[in-house]
Amino acid sequence: MEMWFELLGIVEEVHLVEEEDQIIWSFSSNGQYSVQSLYAVINHQGVKPVYVQAVWKLKIPPRVQIFLWLLSKNKLLIRNNLAKRRELDDLTCLFCSETITIHQLFFYCCVAKCMWSALADILGLSGNWDYECVASLWVPNKKFMLANIVNVAALWCLWKVRNKICFQGDVWIAMKKVLTWISRTFRRWKPMLNAVTEEELELVIQKITELEANRPPGISWSPLNSQASVFQPLVADCITVNQQISEFVIQSNTAVTSGLSLAGAPLRF
Repeated sequence: MEMWFELLGIVEEVHLVEEEDQIIWSFSSNGQYSVQSLYAVINHQGVKPVYVQAVWKLKIPPRVQIFLWLLSKNKLLIRNNLAKRRELDDLTCLFCSETITIHQLFFYCCVAKCMWSALADILGLSGNWDYECVASLWVPNKKFMLANIVNVAALWCLWKVRNKICFQGDVWIAMKKVLTWISRTFRRWKPMLNAVTEEELELVIQKITELEANRPPGISWSPLNSQASVFQPLVADCITVNQQISEFVIQSNTAVTSGLSLAGAPLRF
């Protein structure tokens, strides 16, 4: 009997009208079918990712917001995504020669891990630095505004450094290169921030500057050509190389001086 009364209660709430019946698509707000709403149901079971929408509320330049949106959608034009459009022989990372993906380039590459480790020490944060960890701070942006600015600048600068190496044949000069780019980016973004966040960001810049000064010389490399991810070591250790060059120059000058005195004529090269 209880079920019968429940059924009666449901029927009483139904109001019949003279209009014709209509087909209503329950996965959209207006009741009309769209390919976009069906795509959302298939890919996210009707639940839209919150991280993508949070990108537009961050206090960063618009072009960086577009960059984060593409990163969140896995649409950045790295080699594995370009391979979906045309055939590519080389699908390796420019930094570590591992198979490249969005997550590998920005979080699991040796350069990315070193960068996140340094920034975690500066910010006093801990945890596994991956997309979920970084993007989860975008939603409560007011609470983690400083951390979001630092993290977004790190992603943006790593992308810029990677592109400069890839397309302009730039030379990698250890982590100092990325940290320097991050500091410069902070200074350009400071006018967009409030006074409190600006002061906190200035402290972060000072810590990065101190970290750069205390870092030992690293290994440098540059791509042999723009199509390959094979790198040629340039400097193993700046101090050792400088000593070797000095010894070589001294020995060369001694040999040239001896040759001049024996031959009695200038050497031609």
